Amino acid sequence: MRVGILGLSGAGKKTLFRLLTGGSAAAVTPAGLPGICKVQDPRVDILSRIYNPKKTTYAQTDLLLLPDAEKTEGKAPWLEEVRKLDGLICVVRSFNDETVFHPQGSVDPKRDIAELLSELLLSDMVFLEKRLERLADEMKAKRTADKEKELEMVKKLLGELEAGNAVNTAAFSETERRILSPYPFLSNRTAIVAVNIAQGAAIDDLGSWVKKNYGQRTVLTALDAKLESEIADISDEAERREFLQGLGIAEPATARLTRVIYDALGLMSYFTVGTDEVRAWTVRKNSSAPEAARAIHSALERGFIRVEVMAYKDLIELGSEEAVKSAGKWSLKGKDYVVQDGDVLSFRSGT
Repeated sequence: MRVGILGLSGAGKKTLFRLLTGGSAAAVTPAGLPGICKVQDPRVDILSRIYNPKKTTYAQTDLLLLPDAEKTEGKAPWLEEVRKLDGLICVVRSFNDETVFHPQGSVDPKRDIAELLSELLLSDMVFLEKRLERLADEMKAKRTADKEKELEMVKKLLGELEAGNAVNTAAFSETERRILSPYPFLSNRTAIVAVNIAQGAAIDDLGSWVKKNYGQRTVLTALDAKLESEIADISDEAERREFLQGLGIAEPATARLTRVIYDALGLMSYFTVGTDEVRAWTVRKNSSAPEAARAIHSALERGFIRVEVMAYKDLIELGSEEAVKSAGKWSLKGKDYVVQDGDVLSFRSGT
């Protein structure tokens, strides 16, 4: 899964990229700057303390820091990079600081959210207009019922976009959506709006406003990038915990953001445990046991026989695998088992 980080100049996206990846954001090319973000899952840390493994591996998400967003009527080169992504983090600023330049001359997060997301919508309009021209040429050569239906859907959707409605909020039946599903729409991407706030500030009605205007696939979260940087700069773990406690903060906002990204993309983790390694594996929600086995190796999926299952919460509450088995909460499942978030699994395979 790949997620882009998008924002206007001065919004704090480079700072966020550094915090999430631990890398430098000095050289952002037109094609973006790649990085890897670990999903900060406290369950992995707890399992690691129990098993004391040689290696601990977190789930991760690939990030791409995009160039500064500008108004281009949906024709910016970086939009082609967005087509290759599974989701976006749109960073907008809500703090006032005269020393930090804002390209619009004032701070207005609603305006900036609209500007960023409208670029995606306008790009979809450009795409559909080109598709209309191509369909017209194709139908001159050969008119079919399928192409007539597609033409009808394209015109309908173009009308929705012209009215300011993103693809993910447009009213279509399941059949109509299937017809349009091969199209690489941008305004249908999962989007996490990360509001860069001043310490202690609230984001008021932004959440409901975002849902109303941009649909259920757009998620709002908030963080203070300046404070997050201060937290990250504290290398001593005990000192960092003390600093967080003094602020009344359970964990850094960037740690929560890694899980927000993961969840918004429809992903979850299951765990494999042992003295060699404790590891979080990434699967889509509602994955079957063989599909989950594929995350480890395709051969496990092909030779899948059974999977041993423990719930994370049962293991933590009861303290050991033996106690879980004694309590009757350990089970063997087959191909139809739907893996749950936090399952601790061990696969049996014929290969």
